[in-house]
Amino acid sequence: MNKQDMLYRGMAMDGQFRVFAAQSTQTVQTARDLHGLSPINTFLLGKMLTAAAMLSLDLKGPGSEVSLRLDGDGELRGALVMCNDLGDLRGYAFAPSVFFEEAAENFLSVKHLGSGSMTVIRSVAGKQPTMGHTALVEGEVAQNLAHYFEQSEQIPTAVNLGVLIDKEARVRAAGGLLIQQLPQADPARAELLISRLASTPNISDLMDMGLGIPQFLKRFLFTENDFSLEEAHPIQYKCNCSRERFERGLRLLGKEELSQMLDGVKPQCHFCNASYHFTGKDIAGLIASLERKE
Repeated sequence: MNKQDMLYRGMAMDGQFRVFAAQSTQTVQTARDLHGLSPINTFLLGKMLTAAAMLSLDLKGPGSEVSLRLDGDGELRGALVMCNDLGDLRGYAFAPSVFFEEAAENFLSVKHLGSGSMTVIRSVAGKQPTMGHTALVEGEVAQNLAHYFEQSEQIPTAVNLGVLIDKEARVRAAGGLLIQQLPQADPARAELLISRLASTPNISDLMDMGLGIPQFLKRFLFTENDFSLEEAHPIQYKCNCSRERFERGLRLLGKEELSQMLDGVKPQCHFCNASYHFTGKDIAGLIASLERKE
């Protein structure tokens, strides 16, 4: 539990597959603590945070960011996570306290999302964001991410995401693996890899047994000379909210709406639950500053 969370990238099988992987235990535990997540939301948000971290390895340029969002009409409703090019992650669940009395149901997050969608948005500073969108399919977050790549980006992708918690819902292990087939890949090797993946235990279970990401890949998926892997950079749960950001947001409301807030407001950040108190005097000052600009 004390090892720093890390992103990995590599190539496998003579450069025919690219490999992204993440160790995310501490990051998921921080999210669980910040939001007081129920077990099913710990699984949902934890897997999404891990997935977004791996997706961030494809970001181009400083200030870029990827968002992963799940929306559904079921009781769980969904969640939103974001990761920037530095590996700073944040997110929140839309119904963080949902709990099911039957224990097995708390492992089935996508089932309890109901009908809905997965959305991936990539943002680069100074450019228009790009967005991909697919309907939810049966399975868990990993299967839906693989489906997204197949349908939205036409890239054959295998995904393994895991979050393991104890009886008190503390995070014992969390991590993920994403393998993408490149255009020149030999179909026979792709079939071999699919077969190996099908018989591979969940990554978080193996991490809990003491296996690191490189050892996991070597033991179950590739041989010693079949792949290369290197640490990309650390990841962490880190919100970018500030009083200044909220102040800019309040200014955008305009004078008329601000005038309804002269008793003061205390907005709260969805991502980290920090709150920022703006007194009536503060609001009056914002109104005055807007008037000066007219």
